[in-house]
Amino acid sequence: MLDFEKVRPEDVGISSKGLIKFARRLEYNNIPMHSIIVMRHGKICMESYYAPYTKNTLHRMFSVTKSFVSLAIGLLADEGRISLDDHIVDYFPEKLPETGAHPYMQMLTIRQMLSMRTCHDKNAYKTGGSPDWVGSFFTVTPDHVPGTNFSYDTASTHTLCALVEKLTGMNMLDYLRTKFLDEIGFSKDAFLLKSPDDVTSMGGSGMCATPRDVLKVMYVVSQDGKLDGKQLLPYGYLKEATIKQSDPYGKSGTWEEMQGYGYQFWITTHNGYAFYGMGGQLAIYYPDKDVILATTADTQGRQGGVQWIYDAFYEEVYDHIDTCTDNVDYEEFQKFENSRQLLVEPGEYDSDLISKINGKSYAFDDNPCGVTDMKLTFTGDEGTFFYTNATGKHELRFGLGKNVFQNFPDYDFKCGASAAFRTDNNLLIKVQIIDSAIGNLYISLSYIDDYVTVMMRKIEETYFNEYNGVFSGKLSI
Repeated sequence: MLDFEKVRPEDVGISSKGLIKFARRLEYNNIPMHSIIVMRHGKICMESYYAPYTKNTLHRMFSVTKSFVSLAIGLLADEGRISLDDHIVDYFPEKLPETGAHPYMQMLTIRQMLSMRTCHDKNAYKTGGSPDWVGSFFTVTPDHVPGTNFSYDTASTHTLCALVEKLTGMNMLDYLRTKFLDEIGFSKDAFLLKSPDDVTSMGGSGMCATPRDVLKVMYVVSQDGKLDGKQLLPYGYLKEATIKQSDPYGKSGTWEEMQGYGYQFWITTHNGYAFYGMGGQLAIYYPDKDVILATTADTQGRQGGVQWIYDAFYEEVYDHIDTCTDNVDYEEFQKFENSRQLLVEPGEYDSDLISKINGKSYAFDDNPCGVTDMKLTFTGDEGTFFYTNATGKHELRFGLGKNVFQNFPDYDFKCGASAAFRTDNNLLIKVQIIDSAIGNLYISLSYIDDYVTVMMRKIEETYFNEYNGVFSGKLSI
């Protein structure tokens, strides 16, 4: 079982001051971090969790899951149960159209799927609309010949996960447990969400695990799959998986994502490779300096937010490894390391507007969010947003300059809500979803005379669609 030693950053050539500057730079730029772990030479020198997150909190890892699917495929190949050059249609005859698979689909190999050079330019399950995501992968008409074009295709990885589960008769994560996850101390309560048909695990994005879990797996990968002299993961496969197999340069939106793609691993600058999940779920290994950076975050809605994490790490930490001389007292560093909090909405936390709107009710005609009435109440540094929509009466508590933690109405997902006055007539409430779903809801309330205009915006992949729209209402009480 992996149990990493915790050391002073300077003991492994990393500046405590640089690590503090790295975290503060992200916080200053309002990048919502949930955890940061930095490791060098197999020793952890920074481990911060942004309360209410802790080291034991399961976090949605999104596309980090894809790298785990890759490892499962590599293990199956190593066992001789599949070949990477097998055609995927041969494993799912029951999912093919009655008229037969499209010629491009017939050509598609497991290796091409691993390197994101499939025959679909978009996720087939989003196009097909079927709860059977594996079935839609085979029935949606392909766009191009496989092996020719990089297209980030989550449905393809989902299908590879289905292949693992079909051949092993096990949940994909359970298969990996038998092969190596149990041996390294991967969390027993980590799990994979299911696709809408409740049959196949969401291999493209559904893993919920701790940051330490992901760090442990990346550490084993960084050791060429070997731990304590035992080969847990196939060496040859890892060597292929962690080098450039396809070129995303013309398709990706940030510099880091343009560097290359292996077998469900991203290639990075500084000669690194990464598990990379939407929103800032990262585990990156830099062989040149034997450093791993692992993060969880929610940069959804922040264009280039993940690139901010990379850039801040390079400039404040990586570039100064083994050359640091300007450090801080270790107790001061530990105090900083252990005192991180989930970010709150920035702005002013007191306003004359409070006395004007406190307890006042507003009524609404038909609108995109189905809200019929609402009011705000304030007590000290907290407030409550009361509203009625299609599912009934609800209340959402929020803090002014702090988060108030609760379960979100209807969905029952854990969340933190904070608010700030952004102008003299506006209150902006930010809700951070911190559960198996990760995302943000913004509720903007702008007042003029007897009217209020409400703007609701959801930044989350699957749920909360009724919280999108702009509408106005009038004072009723």
